[in-house]
Amino acid sequence: MTDREYEIMEQVMDRLEDILCSYKGRGHQTVYIDMDSLALLVSLIIYGQIKVEPHSYDYDADIEEDETAVGIYRELAPQTRWRTGCHTQIEQIRMNALKEFAAMGTPAYNDYIWYADAGAAVECGEILPYEIFQLFTDMPEVNRLYIFPYPFREGDRKSVYYSFEPTQDGREEMKKYIDRKWEKVCRIVNGKGE
Repeated sequence: MTDREYEIMEQVMDRLEDILCSYKGRGHQTVYIDMDSLALLVSLIIYGQIKVEPHSYDYDADIEEDETAVGIYRELAPQTRWRTGCHTQIEQIRMNALKEFAAMGTPAYNDYIWYADAGAAVECGEILPYEIFQLFTDMPEVNRLYIFPYPFREGDRKSVYYSFEPTQDGREEMKKYIDRKWEKVCRIVNGKGE
């Protein structure tokens, strides 16, 4: 690997840290916890097997006053472990995401906010590369994953969310990776006689 290629890989890895693990505080994770899955995700992005696009949106800090967003949130919340009426930042972020996709209808919840007709999953919060691989492997009907990172940044920039859309080759690479990890776990478990 040339110095330039290494520099590009490092920049992509750092940017993925900002996107996937931007929620600081209790339980904060980092994409660097599993370098194998991070390296694969970076490679898939760099070689065009996962297309990543930023989308700007107007974050509404007074979202609790928006009846449409609140209504969608309250309809979805019973399917989840979400608490309603807490007026926390994650609740506001989720409501902003739901408002952004209101044209797609009311979603269901299946580990992720799920818009079946659009084949889209939405994540507001931290997600690790391995979890992205699992999502696309376990739910082949998902064509696109939207990730809403923590929206509060310095300056007057608009808030941004990202879409991740794999090619068929990208999906196959993710599946191979998941299968290898699963085989490794099985070998460890069988080696200990459990």
